[in-house]
Amino acid sequence: MKWFVMVFFLSWNNDGTRDTFVFNNPVYTSEEECRATLTDRQEIMKYVHGMMLAYNGMLPGAVEMVNCINEDMFNELKLLKDKQDGKVML
Repeated sequence: MKWFVMVFFLSWNNDGTRDTFVFNNPVYTSEEECRATLTDRQEIMKYVHGMMLAYNGMLPGAVEMVNCINEDMFNELKLLKDKQDGKVML
């Protein structure tokens, strides 16, 4: 199963949903491998750099928590996001 890093911010959207960010690269093959990166200083710097690029240098808020999610959760979140954005999934 694939594993992804998910970041939770201390900020909220106007619709009441929470600001989050999921890295789709890199992808890990186990939860243990993913979690090991969450406390590795070099990996943390890569995550920060990736978010700064994605948000054009301005994060939506302070980072509250970082965790690993599996592929099933990732796909469920993607479906919810697509539905929120008005995309129809066939």
